[in-house]
Amino acid sequence: MTEAGTFARPGLDLRAVPGLVLSELDRGGRGVLVLAVDGLSWQVARRVWRSAELSCLASTFPSTSATAWLTSVTGAPVTEHLTVGAAYRERAGGPLVNAITGDVLAGAAAPREPVRPLPTVFERAEGAEAVVVGRELDLLSGPWVDALTRGAARQPAREALTRDPYRLVAGVAADVGAAIGARRTRPLLLWVYVNLDDHLHRHGYDERAVEALAELERHATAWARRGWHVLAYADHGLVPVGSDPGLARRWAEVDTPELCELPGGGAGRVRWLYPHPGREREVAERLAEALDGHAMVLPATALGELGLMEFAGPVRERLGAVMAIATSPRFPLPDPGLSYEHGAISDGETLVPLARWVRSSRA
Repeated sequence: MTEAGTFARPGLDLRAVPGLVLSELDRGGRGVLVLAVDGLSWQVARRVWRSAELSCLASTFPSTSATAWLTSVTGAPVTEHLTVGAAYRERAGGPLVNAITGDVLAGAAAPREPVRPLPTVFERAEGAEAVVVGRELDLLSGPWVDALTRGAARQPAREALTRDPYRLVAGVAADVGAAIGARRTRPLLLWVYVNLDDHLHRHGYDERAVEALAELERHATAWARRGWHVLAYADHGLVPVGSDPGLARRWAEVDTPELCELPGGGAGRVRWLYPHPGREREVAERLAEALDGHAMVLPATALGELGLMEFAGPVRERLGAVMAIATSPRFPLPDPGLSYEHGAISDGETLVPLARWVRSSRA
């Protein structure tokens, strides 16, 4: 998909990940190591990972971590796990919540179920010992991270957390080494969070990131040669963006208590508004004029027609009635200080890799 094109999916998406992981477990051996690389695009993985068997997966809509990681461990679409992004209305008449932390951002009511927990791949891995090394995820508490790691034991990170990609990979390697070096009586399913995203938001896929990814592949190849099944996949990619204070100001002029019940939800390059009943068309028209072609502004009811998401049931309560999907780098972001961002439907954001390293992988 180009910035202004139509959305198209490859054959598989992140819902396929649990089945693929369990299939690797069924092959026998010592177990499966899964590297969950936050922010890695298909285009970059295809260029850097030369010794892996690579497939292209489609991310979720929105292409945000909160949504994508949950789909990848449950196999459920967003219409089932209901984490429609980073910030959303928990229910009709309910508060605006931060999905990652569970914090109430606006509104007086208390949240009931900000994240719907569903069975994970860790619970389905019968006969295996499921372990998650959450690293930065261990700094979080709340319903989202509990739903993501449900059914797995948590192993603390051994090395200090860092945004430097090369030091990050060294820490991940130490974490994996500790996990696979422990005495176990059952095959291991190890899922390790690799937070490349923090670096990419500021620097993109620069030389430091590419070198770190190449080093991660060297470790993956070595683990495969030692008898481990090694997989890696990502939640989303990122694309260059540029701050436009004028567009940000015009967004704020529409996202007001006069027009909307709650502040807008979403994150990154997908955002939405919660118009007061009867003002949906007015808000959509004003937002489209304000964004001046830098976004696709549409009613949320049209998401199904685009093949993005069915706007029905609890999803209808969580999403705002007016959607804005970026079609330009100048789309007004909640965090204007970032150089790369995600959430929308371009190839750079939605196409992600699934990598597999086996004993016969080339060095």
